Amino acid sequence: MIKNITFLILGLIAFKSNAINNSDIIYSNKLENFSKKITDSTRISKLLDKAKLYYTKGKIDSAFNFYNEGLELARKSNIKSQIAEYLFNIATYYQDLYQYALAIEYYERALIHFEDLNQIKKVAEIKKQIGDNYSYLTEEDKAIDYYFKSLIHYRELKDQDGVADNYIGIGNLYYGNEHYDFAERYYNDALEIFTSLKDTLGIATSYTNLANATIDADINSNGVDYYFKSIDLQEALKDYEGVAINFNNIGDYYMTLNMYDEAKFYLNKALEKAIQLNTDKYLFALIYLNLSDLESTVKNYDKAIYYGNKSLEFCDKLGLQDFKMYNLKNLSTVYENIGNRSKALNYLKEYIALNDTIIKTNKRKKIILFTALNKLEESNFKINELSIKNENEKKIMYFLVIAIIIFGLLVIILILQQTSKKKAYNLLEFKNYQISRMHKEIKLQTNNLKLLNDTKDKIFSIIAHDLKNPFNSIIGFTELLIENIAVYDEEKQLKFLKIVKGSTTKASDLLNNLLIWANSQSGTINFNPVKIELIKQVSDVISLVEIQAINKEISIFNNVYHNLYINADVNMLNTILRNLLSNSIKFTKPGGEIYMSSIIEKTTVTIVIKDNGIGMSQETIDNLFSIDNKTSSIGTANEQGSGLGLILCKDFVEKHGGKIWAESTLNTGSMFMFSMPIYQD
Repeated sequence: MIKNITFLILGLIAFKSNAINNSDIIYSNKLENFSKKITDSTRISKLLDKAKLYYTKGKIDSAFNFYNEGLELARKSNIKSQIAEYLFNIATYYQDLYQYALAIEYYERALIHFEDLNQIKKVAEIKKQIGDNYSYLTEEDKAIDYYFKSLIHYRELKDQDGVADNYIGIGNLYYGNEHYDFAERYYNDALEIFTSLKDTLGIATSYTNLANATIDADINSNGVDYYFKSIDLQEALKDYEGVAINFNNIGDYYMTLNMYDEAKFYLNKALEKAIQLNTDKYLFALIYLNLSDLESTVKNYDKAIYYGNKSLEFCDKLGLQDFKMYNLKNLSTVYENIGNRSKALNYLKEYIALNDTIIKTNKRKKIILFTALNKLEESNFKINELSIKNENEKKIMYFLVIAIIIFGLLVIILILQQTSKKKAYNLLEFKNYQISRMHKEIKLQTNNLKLLNDTKDKIFSIIAHDLKNPFNSIIGFTELLIENIAVYDEEKQLKFLKIVKGSTTKASDLLNNLLIWANSQSGTINFNPVKIELIKQVSDVISLVEIQAINKEISIFNNVYHNLYINADVNMLNTILRNLLSNSIKFTKPGGEIYMSSIIEKTTVTIVIKDNGIGMSQETIDNLFSIDNKTSSIGTANEQGSGLGLILCKDFVEKHGGKIWAESTLNTGSMFMFSMPIYQD
């Protein structure tokens, strides 16, 4: 019995139905009334639309005529993009008719034009299709070459869907050559990608192929579970053709286990689905072949003959020589079992002839061996003739026989060596590919770890530098107070205590920002955006930093719009506003002014903090939000800071999907701006 492996065909699904509704007929008639004034390009495009309409309605021969007509016009007009499109659709037509050699010819012609047009995604798609068609023709060496070329393009495009489709194609090649472990590995890679993309059809296809590979590798495995997982997904997608394929494969599985009742149940379910769909004749040929094999095994010979003949009808229509060969062999066995030796012999002769043809076609690696053996037989025949004519030439005959046998052995050894080398080369190529992928992943992880380590070193440097001064002040002045408490008057003691308090506040602010930043980097801070009235939140933060402004006689004006709501995390927004306001106060001279305003756009609001402070150079602006070049500056009242506040602001703004930037002019003032999403009901 035979299983069916599944491919994902990109953009080549044809819906075949003979029913065209009235609107389609009206549209078709309109397309026939081309105006002579329409440009060639427009006419060619409309011909393509018309061909596609006919194709989707099952009128594929009419569509083919329109394809050829449009291709001729496109060539006369020398419009490469349209020539390429027509060649691609003609290739699709031949592929749907199982004429794979012609499909490859037209795909390759289309490929040349798409490469000239630099349409890389189309190039990748076509190379995948050529690989599929070579696979159908059992030319595995050419198929895998095109799969690898397509895979390279899809990786460059970062198109994971295309990568997964090629993995399935490569897995099918390994499966066809009974390398089930390699096949399973690639099917699993494809499944992982489809799962990440939430591509249900791709997941179902991967399950079917994994079931085939797992069961063929070990019949006692639980691979059959994959079939049922695939069926659940396909029924949800209403992909009943896929359901029929899985039922057929389950029937094959039970047949292998000699569980004939279960096998018949699932094969009949597969046939029932196929009859309901009445689309894929290839599927009919496969199911009827397996039913014939089953009925022959349980000695229901009449049914075996019926199903075998039904399968042969489809095989002849579709040119499925391998299926036909299995049917001929099975029917020969059936007729022999019922005593009809004449028919059994006829089918056996057909089977032998077809088997020889298939071997010569699909197993080209053995052609040299067959040729050598034929020459050996011819030489033996000639030697026998010479031996009859002249007894004295026997020594020459023996010599020739030995020489030809040695030649035949050498040819056999050569073929075996070439086969082993090719297998080793393919295995080495795949190993190199896997090693290369692992090397890239290791290199990426190494770079990430180095970046994290560098960041850690910078943080430690900031802590060491910026905590040193406030703690030195605290220690120094507290020691002075302790040692001279009886000497200093109250005014001097108060002055020293204010200095200690200021140093404590600086150290506290730094540690607070550092703690928040560290939690942010480790992912322990929860991000919980809620509806916030912006003007109220700005007012609350202004009240927190107001004492700093009062000490420097700085006025803060809140001009943010009323009744403006944003979607933000309260704690993060407070941290952003507090740091930016403190920063403006720090670099604004006593008696200065700070204005807060808002600019509403479509879905975001930009919050502006503008001061008339000392300003910044362009070099300082470029390094404001980078921890790699972080330096702290002294404020207008000798205030100190670490610069971590702005790094924290950038991190929190980006968590909201916004951005933060600054504009400034030396000795004139600075303006900090950041965006937040407007709350949508």
